[in-house]
Amino acid sequence: MKTTRLLRFVFLLFSAAVYSIFVPNVFSEEYTRWGLPTGAKARLGKGRTYRIQYFPDGSKLAVATAAGVWIYDTHAGQEIDLLSEHTDVVNSISFSSDGTLFATGSTDHTVMLWDAHTGAPKTTLIGHAGGVSSVAFNPKGETLASGSYDSMIQLWNIHTGESLKTLLGHDGQVYCVAYSPDGEIIGSGARDSTLRLWHAATGKQLKTIFVEDTWVRTIEFSPDGKSVACAGDDALVYIYDVATGERLKTLTGHSGYIDAVVFAPDGRTLASTSHDRTLRVWDINTGALLKTLEHQSFVKTAAYSPDGKTLASGSYDGTIRFWNSADWELLKTVTGYTYKVASIAYSPDGNTLACGNVRKLRLWDLHTHEIRETVTGPNTLFYPIAYAPNGKTLASRSTRGSKVRLWDAQTGRFRGSFVADGTSPAVAIAYSPNGSQLASGDRAGNIRLWQVRTGEQLLIGDLLKTLTGHTNSVNAIAFSPDGTILGSASSDNTIMLWDVSTGDHLKTFIGHSNYVYDIAFSPDGTTLASGGEDNAIWVWDLETGELRFPVIGHFGDVNALAFSPDGNVIVSGSTSDAVYLWDAQTGKGIHTFVGHTMDVTDVAFSPDGKTLASSSNDGTVLLWDPGTALLNR
Repeated sequence: MKTTRLLRFVFLLFSAAVYSIFVPNVFSEEYTRWGLPTGAKARLGKGRTYRIQYFPDGSKLAVATAAGVWIYDTHAGQEIDLLSEHTDVVNSISFSSDGTLFATGSTDHTVMLWDAHTGAPKTTLIGHAGGVSSVAFNPKGETLASGSYDSMIQLWNIHTGESLKTLLGHDGQVYCVAYSPDGEIIGSGARDSTLRLWHAATGKQLKTIFVEDTWVRTIEFSPDGKSVACAGDDALVYIYDVATGERLKTLTGHSGYIDAVVFAPDGRTLASTSHDRTLRVWDINTGALLKTLEHQSFVKTAAYSPDGKTLASGSYDGTIRFWNSADWELLKTVTGYTYKVASIAYSPDGNTLACGNVRKLRLWDLHTHEIRETVTGPNTLFYPIAYAPNGKTLASRSTRGSKVRLWDAQTGRFRGSFVADGTSPAVAIAYSPNGSQLASGDRAGNIRLWQVRTGEQLLIGDLLKTLTGHTNSVNAIAFSPDGTILGSASSDNTIMLWDVSTGDHLKTFIGHSNYVYDIAFSPDGTTLASGGEDNAIWVWDLETGELRFPVIGHFGDVNALAFSPDGNVIVSGSTSDAVYLWDAQTGKGIHTFVGHTMDVTDVAFSPDGKTLASSSNDGTVLLWDPGTALLNR
């Protein structure tokens, strides 16, 4: 791993002259295979973005994500490495003043120190009892501060890894820490609505500033050290005098909470990022808004280049954008980051994986690991999603009423909507095996069956039936393999079976003690698996309504279920961030795939059974090789 990483950096330096003239896609989609967890074949998506930071010489950019730390060549906008040693989300990055080290803080409760030249890990600092939200090097170079959700700030000797001091005083999670430019003062912000200033050498608290009624999510000292900026949930930027604690300015204009504030190197401007989808640049002397730069989703982070000529911003819209600070023109855009992936579906031929989230549907080519098409639509949520059996159409839901929308699976072109009476949104979608019908379930507990027309530009058919019986949201629906039975899972803690031809209610499975989130029919149609918020998987005999074997205890909620194509394995996705494989005949555990850093939202076997895909709120899809796990069961 270290050798590979060193070679990448050497290659970058060697090819710098080439990049300045021509920027080829040297690595193609090789990055999808970097830093993979055991058992994984590829990673689609680079993860949710949390922080970005320029290397001190400006040649590279570090991006902290839910998948690890990506390193970019800033000239080419090309990824050159992924540091994936953390086991959870990476929240923060800080560089030493001499540029030889950088530190990362993670939700895995650790701080890691890295060699900035090779990308090799050097030391892991362990001592926090909660996730590490923020790290900051003392400009003098000997000490590192880390803030944590355990409400504490730790000071570390970066050479020995020893904890030097623990700063106590915040009554709530610490979200941010920063050193003053002279290294004499540490600033911290927390959930307790305070900005606190500490004497760096002694750890003594100098000032406590109450910042209205807002969580202080970000702070930064001005380059001259005379003022400190902070912001949080109330969408305001506050600037305070460090010596007196007096509030100097309040910058107004954002309409969503603020995740980051950064001073330009010359101290004349301040940039702030917000959930209102904007990056705003302010004049520090006057407090005037100079420029509003836009993303398509929450703007999470920003960083000025060391020379101040470029401002980079990272957003949950999946991009990092580089702006010219002279005229605020967009210089380049890096793509591939994703806020979260909520649902996945294989095309029937196994060549494409559709991945849906809040506002975008991405179609990945599974041979090249490149995004073939990105689909967006007004008032559309791309979870759940479902392929038509012929592979030509994808279904998704709308944010308005009970609409189900159809999309051309090749071009992403909108093909029409199924619309029914009622305002409750559809939350479950399924095609019948022959593609002649489409079923949806809504939050009010209704199930609708539509005819799907063929041979027409708009494939919208008549509403055939409305099935009622559930008393709470229908979270999942599935057709039996022969298409005669429809199963539905609900937040009323039950599973119901319905006759597709008549709409008659056939059977209710009772046993779950909490919401049922997903169901899956076995390929032979004799068995139904169900799982949900009661941390258990139930496997039912469809004919008798009895359990095939005792309930399977599950670590975390069961968010998703699927059978392998041969029917021998049940796979489950969990809020424990893991993917579990179970013997479908006995219920015994076979294998656990670990690698996601947030909830697993969906799971799916490829049609040939050779690959298992899992999606997560960490913004990635992992493609696993189930072969070794199944051979060793």
